[in-house]
Amino acid sequence: MEYGDFLQCVQEYAKKETGRGGVVSINHVIKNNGCELDGLVIMEEGKHISPTIYLNGFYKQYQNGRTVEDIVREILHIYNENKDNIQICPDWFQDFDRVKQTIAYKVINYSKNEKLLKKIPHKRVLDLAVVYYCLLSQSEGETATALIYNNHLEGWHVTEQQVHEIAVSNTPGLLQSQIYPLSSLIGLVLEDLKMEKELLMAAEMYVLTNNTRLNGAACIFYEDVLKKFADTLQTDLYILPSSIHEVILLPKLARYDAMNLEDMVREVNTDGVSREEVLSDKVYIYRRSDGFITMSF
Repeated sequence: MEYGDFLQCVQEYAKKETGRGGVVSINHVIKNNGCELDGLVIMEEGKHISPTIYLNGFYKQYQNGRTVEDIVREILHIYNENKDNIQICPDWFQDFDRVKQTIAYKVINYSKNEKLLKKIPHKRVLDLAVVYYCLLSQSEGETATALIYNNHLEGWHVTEQQVHEIAVSNTPGLLQSQIYPLSSLIGLVLEDLKMEKELLMAAEMYVLTNNTRLNGAACIFYEDVLKKFADTLQTDLYILPSSIHEVILLPKLARYDAMNLEDMVREVNTDGVSREEVLSDKVYIYRRSDGFITMSF
């Protein structure tokens, strides 16, 4: 069965299982770095919000011999487990005075997201794009967010600049920055970064992220975070974008070569980071003299 036929088959099975009332649809979604996914949405009668269950991975299971019936049973189980976890009233999202308290920003790669960026408000910085989202809920191990699209701004009757200013004001308070010595997280981070342990232990490397460790690379643009850290070390900083969730900070010392560091970042992105979580292949420099962030070359 081809992928398109699989989607239609899953949709029809889901309709039969859920019975009358409500709508079962498949939405095509553009995610970070050009990843495009197809999500099944079951909207029960009288409801306006529902979890999206992505089907791309299930198709691979089907190709490996799993039946559509079994896949649909798991999808419905996932749906029933999560449908009541979304506590957002649809009217709430129309009220900008309430929504604006939840608006934050994150950073993604600009060139890898040109298709998505046509649909969402953003600001280009270096080779990155600052984009905006609503932080809907936070609980232990789980964070629910909603990306802000151009049509949201139209409905709220606000400008991109207004949303940007709100996000810049909100984000450091909603998602507090944290800096850790990488050596103290060696067991936690080493497997993800795929770097040699000897290199990590020898280097003065620090992880900059936020308290949720989700979309924490945005912390490089928090006011005074890099300044205070660079002042503490009394040196400029190399910024290594290990993923959209965190960056590595390294004192800019003569023994570190920017080209070698960039090779390391590129290798990590290829072998140790999922496509959707890659931020950049570039290395940045934070200059203490003027507080600017630039690309190393």
